[in-house]
Amino acid sequence: MDEKLVAACQMFLVPATILFAALAVSTTEALKTLFCIIGVVVSTAWLFRLYRWTGLTDADRNTAFALAYIFFAAAIIAAGVHFWLWHKEWKGKGWTGFLDSLK
Repeated sequence: MDEKLVAACQMFLVPATILFAALAVSTTEALKTLFCIIGVVVSTAWLFRLYRWTGLTDADRNTAFALAYIFFAAAIIAAGVHFWLWHKEWKGKGWTGFLDSLK
């Protein structure tokens, strides 16, 4: 595998791991939603970088895209679920309920 590709994947996998660990120890749905949205942004940057990369072998490209898309899918699904759970906390309580859910 290309050494530059390995370094680039590590550059995105380390923040991804930290984000999932932070998600695991978060106590509020608002914070979990925020970490998931950050995960979507990181995975989108990773995918953008892979799409712009030239000169990769098919095996390297497929492996890198598989890792990136797995993280992207997990971040999107988790963001949707945690936003839905967070929304249930302040649904029907208006602006005050929304602000209280951020504490």
